[in-house]
Amino acid sequence: MCNGRTMQSSMTLLAPQMPQKEEYSQPPGEIHAQDRTPHLHLELRINALKGLLAFTTALFVLFLFSLPFLSWLFNDVFGFAKNLCETPAEEIQCGSGVSYVEIAEKLGRWSADGELVGCGCEDGIFRDWSCAVGTTSFSISYFISTAPGTGAMAALSAWPCIGAWFYGAGALRRLSRTEGTNAFTLDFVGGTLVAFQFFYGLFLINTTCIARTLHTISVALFNVAAVVHYLAVAYTVDRSTRAGMYITISVAVGVAAIGLGAVWPESPSWLGQHAFWLGECIGLSSGMSIAPILLFFGPGVQDKLLVDSAPHLSV
Repeated sequence: MCNGRTMQSSMTLLAPQMPQKEEYSQPPGEIHAQDRTPHLHLELRINALKGLLAFTTALFVLFLFSLPFLSWLFNDVFGFAKNLCETPAEEIQCGSGVSYVEIAEKLGRWSADGELVGCGCEDGIFRDWSCAVGTTSFSISYFISTAPGTGAMAALSAWPCIGAWFYGAGALRRLSRTEGTNAFTLDFVGGTLVAFQFFYGLFLINTTCIARTLHTISVALFNVAAVVHYLAVAYTVDRSTRAGMYITISVAVGVAAIGLGAVWPESPSWLGQHAFWLGECIGLSSGMSIAPILLFFGPGVQDKLLVDSAPHLSV
């Protein structure tokens, strides 16, 4: 009969002869592919964000430049003018000096009572495209001073504004943790964006049909805040970088376009009536392009977003 010590000795002698189960050794290529997977997911996410911001910014720019077309499309082609425009044609004055009665006859704007009508202040889906009603020339503020127009402006500009917060002031603040940017500079960048957002909101609330004076003041202040903000962003990212140079050029083009549109002589010609509107479209488009510039060309912005997104990624 074997005791415990004899059995233990026998097992020790047999152990080298017993087949050992080999551990699975993962091929290096497979390990590399698995390590690469989270990074690929992050790259796809960043590319999707870039695509979304580029698309929504382009959509907003297209909206601005197509305002006269949208006014014609909704008011006359889709026929909203017949239901929403109730101002007697003889009471409407055109900035170009032409007779609105003749315009109404040509466009067939007859009311149910058989009278010629036109789109006065707040009438229509967008303000009347056929002539600048009650003002000397067209502007963005003119076209969007209806309820649907103001809503469309607010909805389509929301995404570029979100981009300015997330990829502008927000991204720069995250980068400052490693770049050592002065805290006052970052607070100034954020403060000027707050000012822009506040006065831009007042611009949307106080339309030209409701509070013309307050609207004009709000427009001037949100433009000043925007220019100061964008220049501060260019300074923060360094104007010698590609992003800094592009932002500076964009600001210069925007300011020049608005200034040229403001001083362009008003006349009955198409350009004389639309010059200020065109200048505003170029200026606002230039401003809204700052966030995409930072995301596509900003030094370190994409890498920092990748790092910040990593803890929240679910593979």
